[in-house]
Amino acid sequence: MSRPVLEGLAAEYPLVLVSNFYGNVEAVLKDFNLDTYFQKVIESAVVGVRKPDPKIFSLGCEALHLDPHNVLVIGDSYRKDIMPAESLGCQVLWLKGKGWTEAEDAQMHPNIISNLGEVLSLLCGR
Repeated sequence: MSRPVLEGLAAEYPLVLVSNFYGNVEAVLKDFNLDTYFQKVIESAVVGVRKPDPKIFSLGCEALHLDPHNVLVIGDSYRKDIMPAESLGCQVLWLKGKGWTEAEDAQMHPNIISNLGEVLSLLCGR
């Protein structure tokens, strides 16, 4: 995520990072001075749940103290982010780049963005 997008979102919304990572994503965020944008980091290696299990997104909602219907998940994987988040009732934006697989590229969804800059214009009117 680009710093200006994070700055804009963090100024308006509480942010939680949900990631299938190796147990050191918080250290990586600190190294790049990105840690202050996130209220919480939900990391699969730490919590013992991996995407596409919806439980990892549920933990993110719980960290925000919000009902899933009031949470927006921005993800780049249809199968690992969008489908499980929607199954909880979260709103979603699919950052659809080249895609992880050909089957995933074939998926269509009403809430597709092609770059992170679109998030600010959609949510914050910038």
